[in-house]
Amino acid sequence: MHMIDFAVLQPLVSELLLGALTALASLLAAKACQFLKAKRDGELGQIVDKALGMGIAFAIAKLEALEANRLKFDVKNALAAEAANYVLAHVPQAVKALGLDGDHLQRMIEARLQVAGPVA
Repeated sequence: MHMIDFAVLQPLVSELLLGALTALASLLAAKACQFLKAKRDGELGQIVDKALGMGIAFAIAKLEALEANRLKFDVKNALAAEAANYVLAHVPQAVKALGLDGDHLQRMIEARLQVAGPVA
Protein backbone atom coordinates (compact mmCIF):
# COMPACT_ATOMS: atom_id res chain seq x y z
CA MET A 1 0.00 0.00 0.00
CA HIS A 2 1.31 3.44 -0.92
CA MET A 3 0.93 6.50 1.29
CA ILE A 4 0.37 10.03 -0.05
CA ASP A 5 1.80 12.81 2.09
CA PHE A 6 -0.54 15.83 2.07
CA ALA A 7 1.61 17.72 4.57
CA VAL A 8 3.20 19.61 1.66
CA LEU A 9 -0.21 21.16 0.79
CA GLN A 10 -0.94 22.25 4.37
CA PRO A 11 0.61 25.77 4.08
CA LEU A 12 -1.29 26.41 0.84
CA VAL A 13 -4.59 25.25 2.35
CA SER A 14 -3.94 27.37 5.44
CA GLU A 15 -3.29 30.48 3.32
CA LEU A 16 -6.43 29.88 1.23
CA LEU A 17 -8.52 29.34 4.35
CA LEU A 18 -7.11 32.47 5.99
CA GLY A 19 -7.84 34.51 2.84
CA ALA A 20 -11.42 33.21 2.68
CA LEU A 21 -12.02 33.99 6.36
CA THR A 22 -10.57 37.49 5.94
CA ALA A 23 -12.86 38.15 2.97
CA LEU A 24 -15.87 36.88 4.91
CA ALA A 25 -14.99 39.06 7.92
CA SER A 26 -14.59 42.09 5.64
CA LEU A 27 -17.97 41.43 4.04
CA LEU A 28 -19.66 41.11 7.43
CA ALA A 29 -18.01 44.31 8.67
CA ALA A 30 -19.15 46.20 5.55
CA LYS A 31 -22.74 44.95 6.00
CA ALA A 32 -22.71 45.96 9.67
CA CYS A 33 -21.47 49.45 8.78
CA GLN A 34 -24.17 49.76 6.11
CA PHE A 35 -26.86 48.74 8.60
CA LEU A 36 -25.61 51.12 11.29
CA LYS A 37 -25.47 54.06 8.85
CA ALA A 38 -29.02 53.34 7.68
CA LYS A 39 -30.17 53.13 11.29
CA ARG A 40 -28.38 56.42 12.12
CA ASP A 41 -29.88 58.18 9.08
CA GLY A 42 -33.33 56.87 10.00
CA GLU A 43 -32.98 58.20 13.53
CA LEU A 44 -31.73 61.58 12.26
CA GLY A 45 -34.65 61.67 9.83
CA GLN A 46 -37.07 61.14 12.70
CA ILE A 47 -35.42 63.97 14.63
CA VAL A 48 -35.72 66.34 11.66
CA ASP A 49 -39.32 65.21 11.05
CA LYS A 50 -40.25 65.95 14.65
CA ALA A 51 -38.46 69.31 14.49
CA LEU A 52 -40.35 70.18 11.29
CA GLY A 53 -43.66 69.49 13.01
CA MET A 54 -42.67 71.57 16.01
CA GLY A 55 -41.35 74.32 13.72
CA ILE A 56 -44.65 74.49 11.87
CA ALA A 57 -46.58 74.60 15.16
CA PHE A 58 -44.26 77.34 16.42
CA ALA A 59 -44.69 79.33 13.20
CA ILE A 60 -48.47 79.01 13.31
CA ALA A 61 -48.54 80.15 16.95
CA LYS A 62 -46.32 83.11 16.14
CA LEU A 63 -48.46 84.04 13.14
CA GLU A 64 -51.62 83.79 15.22
CA ALA A 65 -50.06 86.20 17.73
CA LEU A 66 -49.21 88.60 14.91
CA GLU A 67 -52.71 88.18 13.46
CA ALA A 68 -54.12 89.26 16.80
CA ASN A 69 -52.20 92.52 16.35
CA ARG A 70 -53.81 92.90 12.89
CA LEU A 71 -50.61 92.69 10.89
CA LYS A 72 -51.18 91.52 7.32
CA PHE A 73 -48.67 89.64 5.17
CA ASP A 74 -48.36 86.51 3.01
CA VAL A 75 -48.96 83.72 5.53
CA LYS A 76 -47.46 80.88 3.49
CA ASN A 77 -44.16 82.70 3.04
CA ALA A 78 -43.86 83.66 6.69
CA LEU A 79 -45.03 80.23 7.82
CA ALA A 80 -42.40 78.40 5.76
CA ALA A 81 -39.68 80.82 6.83
CA GLU A 82 -40.51 80.54 10.53
CA ALA A 83 -40.75 76.74 10.38
CA ALA A 84 -37.41 76.44 8.53
CA ASN A 85 -35.71 78.85 10.94
CA TYR A 86 -37.02 76.84 13.89
CA VAL A 87 -35.66 73.58 12.48
CA LEU A 88 -32.27 75.13 11.66
CA ALA A 89 -32.00 76.65 15.12
CA HIS A 90 -33.00 73.53 17.06
CA VAL A 91 -31.50 70.58 15.14
CA PRO A 92 -28.68 71.98 12.98
CA GLN A 93 -26.47 68.90 13.38
CA ALA A 94 -29.20 66.55 12.14
CA VAL A 95 -29.96 68.82 9.17
CA LYS A 96 -26.26 69.01 8.30
CA ALA A 97 -25.70 65.26 8.76
CA LEU A 98 -28.57 64.47 6.37
CA GLY A 99 -27.29 67.01 3.83
CA LEU A 100 -30.49 69.07 3.78
CA ASP A 101 -30.51 72.63 2.49
CA GLY A 102 -33.10 75.42 2.35
CA ASP A 103 -34.87 73.97 -0.69
CA HIS A 104 -35.15 70.54 0.94
CA LEU A 105 -36.59 72.03 4.10
CA GLN A 106 -39.01 74.19 2.11
CA ARG A 107 -40.31 71.16 0.19
CA MET A 108 -40.61 69.13 3.40
CA ILE A 109 -42.59 71.95 5.05
CA GLU A 110 -44.81 72.32 1.97
CA ALA A 111 -45.50 68.59 2.04
CA ARG A 112 -46.52 68.71 5.67
CA LEU A 113 -48.72 71.75 5.05
CA GLN A 114 -50.07 70.13 1.86
CA VAL A 115 -49.29 73.23 -0.18
CA ALA A 116 -50.11 72.75 -3.88
CA GLY A 117 -47.57 75.21 -5.26
CA PRO A 118 -44.17 76.38 -4.08
CA VAL A 119 -44.03 78.72 -1.14
CA ALA A 120 -42.34 81.93 -2.26
